[in-house]
Amino acid sequence: MRRVLLYAPLYRDIPVARESWLRQQAPDTWVDVYMERYNPLEGQGAYPNLAIKNEIARQIVLACLYDYLFIVEDDIVLPDDALEKLLMVDKPIVVGLHRGRPETWGICGLCVRIADPEGPQDADDRPLEVKDVKNWGEIIECTSSSQACMLIKRELSIELEGVIGKDGEISRRLSTLHIPLLCHTGVLCGHVDETGEIIGVKTHGNLPPYRSFDCSPEPSVP
Repeated sequence: MRRVLLYAPLYRDIPVARESWLRQQAPDTWVDVYMERYNPLEGQGAYPNLAIKNEIARQIVLACLYDYLFIVEDDIVLPDDALEKLLMVDKPIVVGLHRGRPETWGICGLCVRIADPEGPQDADDRPLEVKDVKNWGEIIECTSSSQACMLIKRELSIELEGVIGKDGEISRRLSTLHIPLLCHTGVLCGHVDETGEIIGVKTHGNLPPYRSFDCSPEPSVP
């Protein structure tokens, strides 16, 4: 039986997100959920603390002989089959799709980048766009990604000492190891913004007509 540590570094307790993590399952798979609230660097902000907390989770995976580390950020709503789909890829590292929050990213774009050396942008890569995905569910290679929905095999976790929790550093480490960073375009996650709105992959902000999946809370019964 495969053993997965689903790890969420908590800064906000968002029930719709937390409940989606607890629903994760896959055949022949044991899932433990580890939520880390402690910030070791008081007053240092989220990102320095995130690097330390993610490194602790990596060490737990190695010490307790888990097969996978599944990193999920605290404002990410997973589809029920997210873990199962990511496991089916059976590669060292694979991520799901989500959009950035405008208040932190400045944009509401998809949080993975793909190679496009012929494009008009200055860099050799650019953010993935919805129009780039021809078949939802295909596996594509990325140049970088956030760690908001990231599944890492134990064998690769050994090689990520010192960079886990640092998005750009992970990409550079993978490049030196000649390991591709893959994205499953069928794992469409919601991202909860500061207002409580859930930003979908195929829609964003308050656009109502379509969601990649229904992640609204159940209506209360009067």
